[in-house]
Amino acid sequence: MGIVFLGSLLWSDAFLDEPGFLLVAFSIFCLFASLIASVVLAVHQKSKTALYRVVISIAIFFLFFPTTWLGNSLRERLFLSHLSRFQAVTNLLIENEAPKSNLGVSLTQTMLPPGYSDLHVAVKVLVGFKQTKTTVRFISRDSSALGHRGYMYRSDDDPAALVTEFPSLGYTHVAPHWFLFSD
Repeated sequence: MGIVFLGSLLWSDAFLDEPGFLLVAFSIFCLFASLIASVVLAVHQKSKTALYRVVISIAIFFLFFPTTWLGNSLRERLFLSHLSRFQAVTNLLIENEAPKSNLGVSLTQTMLPPGYSDLHVAVKVLVGFKQTKTTVRFISRDSSALGHRGYMYRSDDDPAALVTEFPSLGYTHVAPHWFLFSD
């Protein structure tokens, strides 16, 4: 059960997808039930085997943080390896949506163009225009419990302006004009 938990956690952190998150939730529940059962067996059996079960379950819980770090590193590497495709679809979206913006201030929700489904993002993309700044948000995980996560293109690449415009948005600058975000 521990291997399933760590594998699903790695998958969920790397790809930020819904099935991965649901598998993590299910496997952590099963791992917790396994830990409780191991403790009960250890108390009743008082054997080395039962004690090893408890120690292994606890060790798997301690591997949560390194696995999360590894998944986040893998997600960033995957994003950077697809950066040219993200930039191409961003340029296409800006080109298509810019004429529709009124007076330079708008926020539109548009569909991801065909041929870009391999980017592991939702089919709906948010494109915002505010004066001379363009923001494109690709949502990779949308959950009312966890908020939204994904990738954001910002035309001015100014983290200070980003903080003032989106004060509650957590973001990490990963490449010029590109951020990982979560809210």
